[in-house]
Amino acid sequence: MTKKTKILFIVNPISGHGHKEYFPPLVNRYIDKTAFDYEIVFTEFKGHARELANEGIHRGMEIIVAVGGDGTINETAHSLIDSDCNLGIIPLGSGNGLARTLKLPLLPQLAIKNNINKKRISRIDTATVNGVPFVSIAGFGLDAETADAFAKDGRRGFFTYSKIAIDKYLHSQPEPCRITIDNCKTFVCEPMMVTIANSTQFGYDARIAPNALLDDGKLDVCLLHKPELSAAPIVATQLLDGRISHSPYFRTIQATKIEISRTADAVVNIDGEPIMMNKDLLVEIKPLSLNVLY
Repeated sequence: MTKKTKILFIVNPISGHGHKEYFPPLVNRYIDKTAFDYEIVFTEFKGHARELANEGIHRGMEIIVAVGGDGTINETAHSLIDSDCNLGIIPLGSGNGLARTLKLPLLPQLAIKNNINKKRISRIDTATVNGVPFVSIAGFGLDAETADAFAKDGRRGFFTYSKIAIDKYLHSQPEPCRITIDNCKTFVCEPMMVTIANSTQFGYDARIAPNALLDDGKLDVCLLHKPELSAAPIVATQLLDGRISHSPYFRTIQATKIEISRTADAVVNIDGEPIMMNKDLLVEIKPLSLNVLY
């Protein structure tokens, strides 16, 4: 008799639109029970997914599935980086940036049937900011301020995120920063936001790094300067249709190590979660450090 794969689903009950009571019956219906022994657990507090994933590894789980958004994926992946355990993703967050980059089904039943059950595994890069891991996107400026306000808002969804982003854009005051690329090139700039991209997008198909690859051993350093009000709708459209590189307000550089000096401590967006960090940032790639089902 073939040994079944031990799989753990870690569900964030408040990600996206919340209310995940339907999820366990969905797994029971669509999971291949001849191939898997499965467990389902729900997170109860911020950081819980990381604890549950770590416990799962020690209990011999071969696949641990993050059920939620990019923040849930980040917490779960934190324990899986540099391990033999495989990360699965059921995208039930708001923006679902990493899932969209991986072209995963956004419907949970299809993600189980076409992604989890087939057990195809790819190895991807991750990175760190001052030692804090991220899988998809990190950055500061407008996006981090938007992520911070979005996290504090009780409402979810694209409309809420867009409304906050517009308000932050109108009131943004870009500050100078000093950036050193791979120990050899240093420049000073004053962008509206700086995004360090491992994947292509923030979520909602807003592709800040349309040419980024998850397995090339490089990060895309994306600098977006504040456009004039009349040009802002064009820039927003270019973000959503993958043509941001055509904008005169945009610049991108590939790197494996990025040192950034800002004017003050400020929030950094780590896979959609705002974290207060020191004004000096060190970003480094960890090539092919995470196994992901795709």
